[in-house]
Amino acid sequence: MKRLDFAFAAAVALSAVCAPYTKVEESFFVQAVHDVLKWGWVNRDFDHLEFPGVVPRSFVGPLAIAALAYLPVQVAAGTEGIRAQVLVRLVLGLLVAWANGQLRAEIGRIFGRRAARWYGVLCVCQFHFTFWTSRLLGNTLALVPVLLAQKYWLRCLWSDGAPERRRSYGAMAAILAFTCVVLRFDVAVFAATMLASGAPSATWRAVRVAAAAVAAAATLTLAVDSHYWRANWMWPELHVFWFNAIQGRSAAWGASPAHYYLTHSIPRLLLGALPLACVGVLADTRAARLAGAYAVAIAVFSANAHKEWRFILPAVPVLNVCAAVGAARLRRIAYGRRLAAHAVVLLAGLSLLATVTMTYVSSLNYPGGDALAQLHALEQRTGARVHIDTFAAMTGASRFGQTRRDWTYSKAENLLEAGQFGNFTHLLTSQPGLYARHGFEVVAAQAGYAGVQMVPLRDIPGAMLSGRLPLTLRRAPLVWIMRRVDGQEAASSHGAAGPSN
Repeated sequence: MKRLDFAFAAAVALSAVCAPYTKVEESFFVQAVHDVLKWGWVNRDFDHLEFPGVVPRSFVGPLAIAALAYLPVQVAAGTEGIRAQVLVRLVLGLLVAWANGQLRAEIGRIFGRRAARWYGVLCVCQFHFTFWTSRLLGNTLALVPVLLAQKYWLRCLWSDGAPERRRSYGAMAAILAFTCVVLRFDVAVFAATMLASGAPSATWRAVRVAAAAVAAAATLTLAVDSHYWRANWMWPELHVFWFNAIQGRSAAWGASPAHYYLTHSIPRLLLGALPLACVGVLADTRAARLAGAYAVAIAVFSANAHKEWRFILPAVPVLNVCAAVGAARLRRIAYGRRLAAHAVVLLAGLSLLATVTMTYVSSLNYPGGDALAQLHALEQRTGARVHIDTFAAMTGASRFGQTRRDWTYSKAENLLEAGQFGNFTHLLTSQPGLYARHGFEVVAAQAGYAGVQMVPLRDIPGAMLSGRLPLTLRRAPLVWIMRRVDGQEAASSHGAAGPSN
């Protein structure tokens, strides 16, 4: 990798170290990698069996990440511990960085070295592309093959020789077929536009290669996921497709207006690259062709009521290509060349400043993980039985953080309704008042990000003159560590707390 590729990998690694914990969106893949590292192929006490989630996800990705991370984790950290979690995330982040470097090299061949350099700079200056690249989401796992497919997409569109264009089309089709079948079915929307735009390079051989990739991928996911899900003929992405596309049940998790991606997600994903992407589309018909294909894909996603920025993550590198072309074209304008160069640098600098700020703010957003680490530091007793409530589990308290082998951890829900709170010696909870009357006391509180607050109007001039922003980050207690009061340890009629989760 070149220097800019190393810079992108370093930005990804720094984000992982600064914010080592994970959120609810990452839960399945994080717990799956942990369980595979701990128990391997043996399917026992896996988190997904007790907490399966709304739809199943494939174990193929977690198995691949666990295999690559096995030696680093065993040598440096052991199976448990947040250091092990960070190492696992770094493996994924470096895979994405490598694939991104492959795409950047192709950008240099097609659009020139200057565009390739600006592509590398813009990637480093984008919060979502650096912060989330190491996070174990199905979208991020799929990003590795998608970036490689985008490399072949550029090659099949603009390589000099027809044989090379045809080979590249076949490679792109095979990679996208595997990705859709195993990792993310919704990549099919982007795949359709990529394959359609490159159709002049299509051959029957490419069709046969793609069909073989589909068959191999389906066989792989059926074999692996039927084993781990203890089900017959388990194809997770087919379940996801049925749930989202056919039944339309994803809308229960929130609906957004049709313009959401255009007015909300894309500006936040691209930051300063957005105006440069517009310049690139207007200045270069090749960039317009790329953006046009993905605009169709984003329009299809916009028709679905439930929208999240990560659904259109594959669009970020392609729009960055357009932005890099725009930056390179601005630098070549004879009139106002220096002004254009300063404008491009200013946009990149402001994006980098926003990225650093958002990374810091996001690092404060994992009180559950911090609370679990704090509990381990405060409590030295053996045989503790810890309950982790839903909010704490959603904000960082993963299995990697459950480091005491002599303790029992549980995420059982509806604790009060089931009358099982007496089974536990410690609680991580977002509602301490519910348990104070049942023999638990607060030991410590873990603060987390609670919003942004403007300084009073009368203090704004003074803040600006002193070089400070007129904003303050508010932190508030969000997760409380509670311990059963001595003398309250009566046996529960509902049995033990159960196995570690």
